[in-house]
Amino acid sequence: MDAFGDIYLYLWQRLPLILLFVSGYLVYQLMAATRITDAFVSWALRKSRGSTSALLLYVIGVSAALSSFIPNTITVLTLLPLLKKLDKGFAGQGVDGMTTVLMCSAIYGSAIGGMGSMIGSPANALLLGMLDFYQIPGREQITFFNWFLWSVPLVVVFVLIAWGVVAGLGLPAKARGVVVHVDCLDEVCETTGRQRYGSFLFWLYMGFWVSEALARQIIPGFVAVSPLVSSGFFILFLYLTFGRPAPESMFGSGPLLKIGGLLNGVPRRGFLFILALVAIFWAVHSLGIDEMVVVRAGEILQGDMAPRLLFFLTILAVIFLTEMLSNTAVVAAFFTIAYYAAMGHDMNPMYLMMGVGVASTCAFMTPIATPTNALAFGEMKGASLARMLGLGFVLNVAGAVLLTGWLSWVLPLVY
Repeated sequence: MDAFGDIYLYLWQRLPLILLFVSGYLVYQLMAATRITDAFVSWALRKSRGSTSALLLYVIGVSAALSSFIPNTITVLTLLPLLKKLDKGFAGQGVDGMTTVLMCSAIYGSAIGGMGSMIGSPANALLLGMLDFYQIPGREQITFFNWFLWSVPLVVVFVLIAWGVVAGLGLPAKARGVVVHVDCLDEVCETTGRQRYGSFLFWLYMGFWVSEALARQIIPGFVAVSPLVSSGFFILFLYLTFGRPAPESMFGSGPLLKIGGLLNGVPRRGFLFILALVAIFWAVHSLGIDEMVVVRAGEILQGDMAPRLLFFLTILAVIFLTEMLSNTAVVAAFFTIAYYAAMGHDMNPMYLMMGVGVASTCAFMTPIATPTNALAFGEMKGASLARMLGLGFVLNVAGAVLLTGWLSWVLPLVY
């Protein structure tokens, strides 16, 4: 009976966090249903005025912004039609080699955006669960709001570094100075009433959870009533999403979402590459290769070394292992490795475990690293594997240096 009571108490205390992730999924669905993402991407890319270098920056920045709140694969799916048009536009002007650069820009941005918010990556949810499992002191201080305090500047700097890599090392010489035209969505540049209503719900979602996080910090006793307040907001959000009729437009009528449409958006294009990726991960796991490699990496990290070096090697190991092995398998194992390695080096394990979670999103190098990479590589015909590997390797190393310096310095200031 006590065990059930403990589980109930834990779930009640963590109910706001659970509702945060559930309502985050609904936000993704309403953005897809109203095609807010498509309109946002078209608007942002038009701001580049077709300048090649600026265009790459906007592709990376837009995909990072979107993937902070919606799945990486959906972000790339949203970008793919426009990327293909851009690729044809460059080819029509005699510029070859843009396929890989455009593809990598979308992949880089979507991966970087995964660290931008608490709901940006499944690894973040697993991180919070592991912090609870090990009862890490200070884990209660991690909120939807203060996550942005360290993640947003990190994402901005990471986007600029990624832009420097693709524009400085990957951009063909013939592409410099070339201007391409970016069309509006369905030849319509204005947003619809339905899209504006969807945007309102997005900002309502953001406003409530930021306010909830702030209230936890400044209002005495709010933590005790937060599950009730969060439940009330969630019920209201469900009504506004599934019950209240939204303005009609070319994208639909009635409520924004329907129960039967919650599984929509499953990617179909590039599906063969994703199936191949699943087969590879299954074979690797069946042979025990992933477990063997992760265990060996963990043994290396147990050696005596400076805390900053341990931080760097842990992040570097996670980044490169996720290029070859299942992201979920690597991050799940490395949370435990990071915990014991940090304890053995008199470090706060929460910072190193957060570093593992963030690093697990940085799969920039191979098509088999994530379903997102596989989808993009499969869809962008003519992409160069050699160039993808080279650019991704540079960004992997640069990212490991950035994450080590930023997280080891900033996280102790925030938490």
